[in-house]
Amino acid sequence: MPDYAELTLPYLLNRHDPLVNGARDFVLPDYNGYGLSSIPATVSALLGGPQLQTAGLAPQIVERLGQCYRNIVLILVDALGYDHLQHLMAQGYAEFWRENLPLASLFPLTSISPSTTATALTTLWTGTEPATHGYIGYEMWLKEYSMTINSILHCPTSFIGDNGSLMRAGFIPEQFLGLPTIGEQLSAASITSHAFLPYTIANSGLSRMHLQGTHFHGFVAESDLWADLHDLLNLHCGNPRFLYVYWPTLDTLIHRYGPDDMRIATHFAEFSRTLAENFLSGLEQSACESTLLLLTADHGAVATPPDEKYNLNTHPELLHMLRILPTCESRLPFLFLKPGTEAAVRVYFAQAWPGEFTLITGREALSAQLFGQRPENPALNDRIGDLVALPHNNAYLWWPNHINMMQGRHGGLSRLEMLIPLYALPLGGLRH
Repeated sequence: MPDYAELTLPYLLNRHDPLVNGARDFVLPDYNGYGLSSIPATVSALLGGPQLQTAGLAPQIVERLGQCYRNIVLILVDALGYDHLQHLMAQGYAEFWRENLPLASLFPLTSISPSTTATALTTLWTGTEPATHGYIGYEMWLKEYSMTINSILHCPTSFIGDNGSLMRAGFIPEQFLGLPTIGEQLSAASITSHAFLPYTIANSGLSRMHLQGTHFHGFVAESDLWADLHDLLNLHCGNPRFLYVYWPTLDTLIHRYGPDDMRIATHFAEFSRTLAENFLSGLEQSACESTLLLLTADHGAVATPPDEKYNLNTHPELLHMLRILPTCESRLPFLFLKPGTEAAVRVYFAQAWPGEFTLITGREALSAQLFGQRPENPALNDRIGDLVALPHNNAYLWWPNHINMMQGRHGGLSRLEMLIPLYALPLGGLRH
C-alpha cells in the first residue's frame, strides 16, 4: 500500500525550535519541500509551466507523482487533516480513496502558519509563503486602514452583514497583495486555469484577489460540480490545464459539531461517493491518461468545546493591557500590548491558563520562520503584534462579542491542525 508516511512524517515530527517548541507538542510548518507552500511550484512544473518563487515538493515526493501531465485536478477539502483522512479510510468513510490507494501515493505534508484558510489559499494562489504575501490570519490588523479586518469577508471585524465593505475605504482586492497569481503565471506559459467554487463565493473579494487569470465556475452542490468538471475534462483542449476544486463544507461542519462528530464522517463519505460516480465515471480514456488527481487540504482541525475560561470578556484585566482586541485566530492569537505591559501579560497567562499557552514575541515568531523564509513583507511586523500565543492541547482564546458555539477550530501548531494529506492518483490507472 503506497502510503509514504515514512518518507516525510519522521522529518516533520522531529523539526524543533527550542523557543517555539520546547514542549515538543507542536508541528512546525515546512516551507522547503514538505508543505502546502511547495504544491504550486510542483503543479507548475508537472504541467510544463514556469518556476515559481517557492520551493517545489521534495524529490522523493515528486518522483512518485510521474513526469508530466496535460491536466492536473487539485481538490482542496477545507479542514481535511492527514490523520483525519487516515481515520476516515480505516473506518470505511473514504472508500474511494482507500480502494485506490494501491494506485496512488499518499504523503503527509504541513500546512502553513497560521493554519487557516485565507492564509493557506493565498499561499496556494500566489506561490509565495505567508511571510511574503503578508495575508496573515482570519482577522488581520491593517495599519494602513486603521482597522482589524475579516480577511475572508473583507469587512471590519466589528461589522455584521456588510461583506465587502472594505472597498468603501479604498481596498481593491485585485491590487492588495501586489503579487502575480498562479493563474496569471500559468497563463503566460499557455496553461489554462479553472477554479470550481461554491457560487456564493465565486465573486467574493477573496476569490477576486486569488483568481485573476483563472476561469471561474460557480457550483451549487456536488451534482453540478462533478458534472461540470467531468464535461470540462472530457473537452479536448490544446493547452495544459490546472483544474482547482474548493470544497468548504467539511470545515463548516467541523466548526459547528467538532471534528469527531459522525456528521463529518458521513458527509465525507457522500462527497467521495459522488466524486467517483458523477465525475470519474464515464471519463474518456484519453482524458484520464494525461490527468493527475490531487487531494489535499488547507489545514486540519482540533476539537475545542466551548469553555468560558477562554472567553476574554471574563478577563477584563487582560483586556485592559491590550491596545486592540487580539487578531489572527483563536488558536494563534496575536496580542497588541500597551507599552510596559509585557511582563504583566505573561504573568496573567501563567496564572489564568497555567501550561496552556507558550508566549513568544512577534520578532521571535519571525526568527523561527513560522510564517516562512525570506523575502519578508514590509507590513508583516505591524500585522503580527507584540506577542503570539501558541496554544497547547485544546486551548484557545475567544474575544468576539457574541456567544461561542464553535466545537472545532484550527490556526494553531498541533499535529491535528498542521498535518495535511497529499493524495496523488494518476487517473490513467483507473478501470473504465
